[in-house]
Amino acid sequence: MSQENVEIVRTMIETWNTRGIFEAIDALDPDVELVDLQAAMGMQARGRGPDELHQMAEEWTEIFDGWGLEVLDVVDVGDEFVMAEVRFDGVGRDSGAPVTNRQFEVYRLVGRKIVEIRVGFHDRDQALGWVAERRSAA
Repeated sequence: MSQENVEIVRTMIETWNTRGIFEAIDALDPDVELVDLQAAMGMQARGRGPDELHQMAEEWTEIFDGWGLEVLDVVDVGDEFVMAEVRFDGVGRDSGAPVTNRQFEVYRLVGRKIVEIRVGFHDRDQALGWVAERRSAA
């Protein structure tokens, strides 16, 4: 099951990136929750369901030209959790400054559906620390 979860997450990220979230909807629980730890001031930091996740993604793409994502790694971190390392690249629409951001994301799956997403961890240890906290709270 863990390798299957890794592939579900990898495929969902790549599909969302290239074709949009509504093309990746089969991988998502209808009540999926996303929390963005790096949301900029004035941007939505938490969303529930595909429509709100789409809106959150649109906020990022509206402030950057050439916004793109590269999946660097996706690994099983035990139980129902998968961690992805991704890099975003773009150019600030107002500033013209190039921006690159590498971050870690954690996905929780139940019954082969993504039910919870946390993005914006600065490093692997921070992401794994959140997973450990989440496990102990369950």
